[in-house]
Amino acid sequence: MKLLDGEKQETYAAPNLARCVRVLCAVLALLLSLSLTKKAGAQGFRFEKAVYTQSSIDKLAESDVVLAERAVHTCRCAVRNEKSTKRSLFNAKRLLVVERELNVPELMIGMSLAAACSESCYNDQAKGDHSFSRSGKHPKAVGILQLWPWVKKHGVDRTDLESSATFWINHIKQVRKKTVKTCRPRTKLLSWRQAWVAGVRAPKKGGRCREIPKHWRHFKKIQKIKEEIDHNHECCGC
Repeated sequence: MKLLDGEKQETYAAPNLARCVRVLCAVLALLLSLSLTKKAGAQGFRFEKAVYTQSSIDKLAESDVVLAERAVHTCRCAVRNEKSTKRSLFNAKRLLVVERELNVPELMIGMSLAAACSESCYNDQAKGDHSFSRSGKHPKAVGILQLWPWVKKHGVDRTDLESSATFWINHIKQVRKKTVKTCRPRTKLLSWRQAWVAGVRAPKKGGRCREIPKHWRHFKKIQKIKEEIDHNHECCGC
């Protein structure tokens, strides 16, 4: 067979075939790299229990330990008996480890503690919102922060405190990037409050710039406790 200019097709077939093979290999390599990146991202987002061990809790500052203890004792449902109190104190410290690991600013330290009290009484195995399921028997909300099933697509293990808390805080951080632009808050604290509301509630036309999360009152109480602890710490010179 000949081409239009009279040249034999075989003259160009081999180079073209080699070129196609190289392009195909390049495309396959790109797809493979994207697949690996996606898997690595999903695996990296899954915060295993081993990441936050007892040694991590032992490294908490004394002021944080005191904050966790006092925060738990302001949550009535968390201290109903000796067993629930012990569990709550342990989980509160774990939550503060996550907050410190994620560099939550000082003015927002204790936000997960406030949410955990309201949502689960510091029970990392809590199950709720049964009425939202079709049968009414299966819980929609699971874990320390009562997260819904949609978070599982992000690699979140809702029964694992660290996984749930890490996602919850990071989600609010991501939402804050948007609410800062839409709500134009006057202060940093206000920007976090707006992001908190938008992050834990369903989207709303016009945003939720003027709303307050249900955990906010308890959070302000925890922040006041933190200020007292920090003040006493400075006075003692410890």
